[in-house]
Amino acid sequence: MSKRTTIYNALPIVAAAYGEKFGVKVSIGGDTAYTDGKTIVVPNIPESYPHKDALWGYLAHEAAHVRFTDFSVPRRPGIHADLSNIFEDCRIEKGMINAYPGTSQTLHEVARYMAQAGHYQHATSEDHPASILESFCLYWLQSQAVGQSVLQPYLDSAKRVFESTFPRGVVVRLNALLRKVVDSQSTAEVIELTELVMKMLEEEKEEEEKKQPPNKPDDASSNDQSQSAGDGSGGDDSGQQQDQDDSSQSGSGSDDSSGNQSTGQLDQNGSNGGSGQSSQTGGEATDQNSASTSAQKSDDSSASKLIEQVLTAKGDQLLGDAHASLKQELLSVARNEGDASYQTVRTALPSHNHPHGRSLVDEVKSTTSKIRSQLHGLVQASQRSGAHRTRSGKRLDTNNIHRVVSGDMRIFRSPTERQRPNTAVHILVDMSSSMNNRVGPGQGDKKLSDVASESALALALALQPIPGVNPAVTYFMGGQIPVRSVVKHGENVMQQAGRFIYTPTSSTPMAEAIWYAAYELTKTREAKKVMVVLTDGEPNSHAPCKAVIDLCEQSDIEMYGIGIKTASVDSLFKRNIVINDVSDLQRTLFKLVGQSLINPAA
Repeated sequence: MSKRTTIYNALPIVAAAYGEKFGVKVSIGGDTAYTDGKTIVVPNIPESYPHKDALWGYLAHEAAHVRFTDFSVPRRPGIHADLSNIFEDCRIEKGMINAYPGTSQTLHEVARYMAQAGHYQHATSEDHPASILESFCLYWLQSQAVGQSVLQPYLDSAKRVFESTFPRGVVVRLNALLRKVVDSQSTAEVIELTELVMKMLEEEKEEEEKKQPPNKPDDASSNDQSQSAGDGSGGDDSGQQQDQDDSSQSGSGSDDSSGNQSTGQLDQNGSNGGSGQSSQTGGEATDQNSASTSAQKSDDSSASKLIEQVLTAKGDQLLGDAHASLKQELLSVARNEGDASYQTVRTALPSHNHPHGRSLVDEVKSTTSKIRSQLHGLVQASQRSGAHRTRSGKRLDTNNIHRVVSGDMRIFRSPTERQRPNTAVHILVDMSSSMNNRVGPGQGDKKLSDVASESALALALALQPIPGVNPAVTYFMGGQIPVRSVVKHGENVMQQAGRFIYTPTSSTPMAEAIWYAAYELTKTREAKKVMVVLTDGEPNSHAPCKAVIDLCEQSDIEMYGIGIKTASVDSLFKRNIVINDVSDLQRTLFKLVGQSLINPAA
């Protein structure tokens, strides 16, 4: 049975939670995905996608880059960039796990999925030498340093191919440098270590060239053939198939079986490898010492050329980034199946705390007092659901005193108390430019926004003292910042009174506002969640707005829409009220919220 889609496991909410936890910005990007060093953009993956852990692992990996990578440090193209990325991935994932131990499981899970899906692949002798070297680095660091044991089989195969392909000097020195990568502390240090790897390869190339004896006239054609083979795929394979035992014996190639094995691989892959090919073709009939000497020349020459191939590798010759492959998969899913209604959970900046906030409190003082008394009365009345009889107490139950005759001493009344409301209430107030309209005759110069602000403040002030009630108020309007926090859950309403004074502007981004309020409600401890949306017009986008409202209602968040002289709320909210007289707003808000408080939590 598939997991029911709720607001709690919806992509925008989980992504926002990850971003808040890791201290990074996360946006929902439709069918795009990237990281610019400040913001992580994740694609619109639908709830039906069966590998959500891979998405969260990708998000954690990218968050690690934002937290720990210095994007200003330059990298050279080619294998230098590839190796530095492998080294940096190890460093940042280790840093992420140290800072947030819970991410260990997430990162390991995404590695498991990437292996299963083919984003990680076993190294083979057919691969380009640069890819073989990179595979060994990647799988060694991820399995040994980061602790992703699922990649151990990939390390085992990469190690075999790497050690049988490269000279012993490269093997020994690269292993030592990888151990330094494990302890690296910055992106700059990672780049320095990458430079050391490149320098090591250059030095080992020179060492291999020194081992080659001076060319004799009768060697010229053989050397020319070897040079030609080194430029093609056959030349690559000759270096890759160097016997591991041979390299462990100082790379002398004096062992006959080693030389035959290496040149045999050349023939198998179609190489015209000069002296190596002649040695193999001659077989048993060729003089043993001559074959050994020929193999030595060929091995020294091919090792040098093999390292040169690594240093000059580019494009498809390189291993590439497995996380980039995963990203492409996620983008494809988003393009074909993505949920277009998903919106980024925006960060709400606090509304400006206007110095006249105290004056606004004084204006609503009498209204606040009335509402508070009425709400307290409603709550207290709802908490008394009757009485039960006890054997002791202060009030006799005169209707049951006759029970004493039969020996039943339960003749005292004790009221039965319900639990306190235990309710989080989030009020969203439309502050689009249309809220600048005047209220009408008898209201002076008041605007719709004035009445809305006063009503929201009076209700929030009345709700906060009630035990078990946790109010919040947010304004929404068009522009780059569509939501403004007036009072967050848990904040003192009186101290934020100046934020209720606001000048309306632009359009009606209701969907963005509801996503924000829903996210804030998911973080509250109260069992019951209530959202009231007050608006005087149509939302900017009807379909995404309706989708998030329905998702909230499926998640047991009570949704109420109050339309000020507009019936648009009727098509959006199952529970809705339309008011044509703005003076009814306070009474309507009180009625909706009061009814929610006296109804028990689901």
